[in-house]
Amino acid sequence: MYYFKTLPKIITPDQNGYPILMTNLLARASIVQELLNNPMQFYEYAIQEGDTPEIVAEKYYGDPFKYWIVLFSNQILDPVWEWPMSYNSLMQYIDSKYATEAEDAGKTPYEYVNTTVYEYKKIITTTDVYTGTETVKEVSITEDDYNTLIESSYTYDIPDPPVANGTKCIVSITKSIVTLYNYEDELNESRRQIKLLNSNYAGDIEQQLRALMKVA
Repeated sequence: MYYFKTLPKIITPDQNGYPILMTNLLARASIVQELLNNPMQFYEYAIQEGDTPEIVAEKYYGDPFKYWIVLFSNQILDPVWEWPMSYNSLMQYIDSKYATEAEDAGKTPYEYVNTTVYEYKKIITTTDVYTGTETVKEVSITEDDYNTLIESSYTYDIPDPPVANGTKCIVSITKSIVTLYNYEDELNESRRQIKLLNSNYAGDIEQQLRALMKVA
C-alpha cells in the first residue's frame, strides 16, 4: 500500500482562483497508546548501519512501501532527524555543525569535537551479589568535582537478605569525561533501538488507516 495514496483529497483554489484537487499532506493518524504499549504486538529491532525505513520494511514485511508502519510504530514524524545517521552522515553533520567553533579554535571539526568537553560524569554502579543485577546511575558534575573525585569501590550488607546466609551489594564509583563527539555519537545511537509491529497485523493496520482516511 502506498501511504500517500491513502491521504484524503481536498479542493482548493489555485493562484488564479480555479478549484483544483490536491492531496491533503497535513492529514495525520496515530496508533493508540494501548497498542504501542502491548509487548505482544511488537518486537525489538536494532537498526543496522545503512538501514533506512524502507530497507527495514523490506527486511521484515517484504515490502519497502510499508516503511510508514515502521515510522508509525515508533511515532517518528521526521525520519531525517529521528532516524540514526550512518557514520559518514554523522561525520558530515558534525563538520557542518561545529565548523565555526572548530575554525575559531584552530582545529578541524573532528579534532574539535574529540577534544572539547561536553560534560563530566560521576558513575555509580551497584551490583547485587545474589542476583547479579547491576544498576548504573550517571550524574553530571562540575570540572572541579571531577578533578577531586576519587574512584572507589565498597561492599555493604543488604538489610533483610533474601537468602538465609545473607548477601551483599558492591558499589563502584567511577568518573568519565564526555566529549562533544561522545555526546553526538550517543545521541545518534539512542535512536537505533526501535520496535516493529508484528507482521501478522500489518494488513489490519493498513485497513485501519484506509478507514481513518476514508479511502475505499
